Amino acid sequence: MEKQQEYEQETNNLRNTIIFIVFLIFFSSCENLEDNIHNFVYSENLAVEQLKIPEIVYTENGHLKVKVFSKSMERFIDKEERIELLGGVHFEFYKLDSTNTKSVLTCEKAIINNTTEIMIANYNVVLKGSDNKELKSEQLIWDKKKNLVYTESEITIQTEDEIISGVGFKSTPDFTEYEIKNAKGVFSLEK
Repeated sequence: MEKQQEYEQETNNLRNTIIFIVFLIFFSSCENLEDNIHNFVYSENLAVEQLKIPEIVYTENGHLKVKVFSKSMERFIDKEERIELLGGVHFEFYKLDSTNTKSVLTCEKAIINNTTEIMIANYNVVLKGSDNKELKSEQLIWDKKKNLVYTESEITIQTEDEIISGVGFKSTPDFTEYEIKNAKGVFSLEK
């Protein structure tokens, strides 16, 4: 009988020890602090929306201002809302006047920040005006609020009769009026 009591006592002690260890592990590992949850949920900046072959249209007072096309689009919402466009990005800028002229900007990647209303076009950027002027650069920025397209990168502009190279550029989005900050060379084309 004494052995039976000793056995039961040891079993109870072992059971209580196991329950205590499980209790410690369970409650020490469960921590739901708001910062930890926020860091876990936002540790990866995941797109809230993904589209294939999207078309984005910007209007002003009911008039078409810009059309945007690309192979894919991802929309992110973190500190600032932004859209990333990839593959064959194509912008059509329309002038809001009686001529309704347009310019076309193409690139490989573009980021549109909807908070600041600034778009950055990168990689093989080409801006073509309605008068067949063509600008080439590796980056071009469109500020929607200022109605301005600009860059600090190297640029080349080809018109019907000359090629102009330089660094730094600003223009209206329709590419009808432009300025080169630091022109490096002008080359006349013979017809």
